[in-house]
Amino acid sequence: MKRLCVLIPAKDERLGISKTLKSIIHAGLDVNDIYVVDDGSSDGTGEIARSFGVHVLRNQKNLSKALALSRGAQEFGLTTRYDYISLMDADTEVCKNYFDVVKRAFNNPRVAAVCGRAKSTPHNWLTAYRCLAYWISHAIYKCGQSNMRVITVTPGCASSFRADVFGKLDWNTDTIVEDMDCTIQIHRKKLGHIVYERGAVVSTQDPRTIRDYIKQIYRWDTGTWQVGRKYAMTSGLARIDWEFKLLAGEGLIFSALYLFLPALLLMHPQIALCSLGMDFLVLVMLACGCALRERRTDVLVALPLYELLRFIDCSVFLYSFWKTMVRGKQEKGWFGVKRY
Repeated sequence: MKRLCVLIPAKDERLGISKTLKSIIHAGLDVNDIYVVDDGSSDGTGEIARSFGVHVLRNQKNLSKALALSRGAQEFGLTTRYDYISLMDADTEVCKNYFDVVKRAFNNPRVAAVCGRAKSTPHNWLTAYRCLAYWISHAIYKCGQSNMRVITVTPGCASSFRADVFGKLDWNTDTIVEDMDCTIQIHRKKLGHIVYERGAVVSTQDPRTIRDYIKQIYRWDTGTWQVGRKYAMTSGLARIDWEFKLLAGEGLIFSALYLFLPALLLMHPQIALCSLGMDFLVLVMLACGCALRERRTDVLVALPLYELLRFIDCSVFLYSFWKTMVRGKQEKGWFGVKRY
């Protein structure tokens, strides 16, 4: 069995780091193969991690998630001592057979990275909506992207890399989504295939307040535009570029049309109400499918509030496009949300 390690960047994660480490150990990984980078925490995150017997590297001040990962890999010599490196967030809990599924995927020598399946830990109506969003993403997009070799993001909470591939990636701070940045690097540098494994399941903690929810999707959307601009994906002709253009174009068109509905309601109320009704009907059908497959009744209970969140999603998506692509503003920082 080839050796695999886990690398976890953590900043002020005392509320979740214990559950994360327990789940990794329960999944069969030895504590000597678990590495935590305490990125300037002020809440004792590093001390909690040390109590489990894992390796801990302390950054005296916050460097950023990307630089924390890079420094951790270098200081611990992970790219030379291991065959595979799995990245986790400090609020992630892995399923019992997570690492077995990941290792099997790497049996194909052409596989450079393995993308797992994220689930939202239940808490309130916001996490119910996020559960639906994850389910749609994995049920509709990720499998197709994997088959066509056009996965755009290997999420930081559930991504694993061949160690030699990890060592060839540039962990920069010029974008705020290091997971998507490194995914596109694999495509650009032709380092191998990226595959999606639905059996590599992780549960992650999502925002519980509107403020934190907006903060998180703003980071994701802004980072997506940053990566698209950095790698000239709007003008590129590679397969991954066309996938980016398809997803970005779909998002822009839908967001613009959706936000136009209030004005349409004043001009042509019947058309607007019909459009909203059709959109809600699609949401109902998808929510029913998600609730059945994921065994989450809260996804159905929170249905009446989803249109509000779609309005927020569309507003933030267009705002991030305007600020990043049109005005050329740059965002930096960790953009962490509060744990609970």
